[in-house]
Amino acid sequence: MQVQLQELRDECRAGFPERQDVIDGSLAAILCGEHVLLLGPPGTAKSALIRALARAFGTVLFERLLTRSSTPEEILGPLSLQALDEGRVTHVTTGMLPEALFALMDEIFAASSPVLNLLLPLMDERTFVDNGAPVHVPLVSIFGAATELSENTAHEHILDRFLLRFEMDYLQRPSSMRAVLTAPEPAASTVWGMEALRAMQADASNVRLTEDTLDAIIVLRNALKDEGVVISDRRWKKSLHLVQAAAFLAGEAQTCPEDLTILVDVLWRHPHERPRLSRLVNKLINPAVYEANEVLEDGREAAAKAHALKQHQHRRSYLAQAARTMLMLRAQVEMLARLSETASKRARGVIDDAITELNELHAELARDVHAHQGLKVLK
Repeated sequence: MQVQLQELRDECRAGFPERQDVIDGSLAAILCGEHVLLLGPPGTAKSALIRALARAFGTVLFERLLTRSSTPEEILGPLSLQALDEGRVTHVTTGMLPEALFALMDEIFAASSPVLNLLLPLMDERTFVDNGAPVHVPLVSIFGAATELSENTAHEHILDRFLLRFEMDYLQRPSSMRAVLTAPEPAASTVWGMEALRAMQADASNVRLTEDTLDAIIVLRNALKDEGVVISDRRWKKSLHLVQAAAFLAGEAQTCPEDLTILVDVLWRHPHERPRLSRLVNKLINPAVYEANEVLEDGREAAAKAHALKQHQHRRSYLAQAARTMLMLRAQVEMLARLSETASKRARGVIDDAITELNELHAELARDVHAHQGLKVLK
């Protein structure tokens, strides 16, 4: 099953470029029954990605756009009139959240207090109260979506239920935009049922947690405390299952410290904290990925500096800066290619992705330089 799961991951990566972390994290969350928060402006494929994952597991996604006026009945289903006549208060749950495996709660922080209060036990215990008694539901994961993170302290409880949090922005690379514009609507070629999903979850939970992984978690926890980042014990405990799921998704039977990189999107509370925490985690856990990310960020900054000169119409300064940047980008690609030769399989994926983006930055600058010099634009 690991092979088929990896095929699904690769299909989603092809259909949703620049969303590798979100795809891997969402699949890992599904494997361990955790919930995911997606932050970003409209049109960043939040809903489309989660719908594709739900279809891959043979089910329809339950979706609701939440507002201040949303009621529990919009989530649980309308009250049964027949039951009311009999003195019972029960919901007609057909097609509603209590019967769903996956749910997308859009604008989660706009929800009314009654809706948020009923979501908490659904997310924690997979239960809701019907006619005064708890009813268990088959829910696997809830995906919350919002344009931005709430600063309302009243939302801390619901926010804490999302073990993984991702910020999704508009596509950056020209090749990614071209792929999205020309490709058909993403759809998984493999569809599993509930039985297969439960088998995958069981296999993921049986992945062996190694001593070096546990040691790395302690080192990481201490390093975070030194940086003033304190994570609750409960969140660390839940993260162990996520690490097992990450190893399973990678095709492994036991964990390794490299699997802890998935925790980057568990640790941050505010999106602006993510870059710092990513550097800290990768520097400790995966130095090759850390180096690749640092090199890529330097390349992006240099390219942005050159484009800024172009926008301000400093032609001579722009051409000089662009030429220096193109040389720098070429040197960076060569350096990362050497780094990839000795890196682990998973690190090579990150390094190769960085090389792709650096090559694209170089090609874009080359086209602009040729155009500025009145030469034929490079294809």
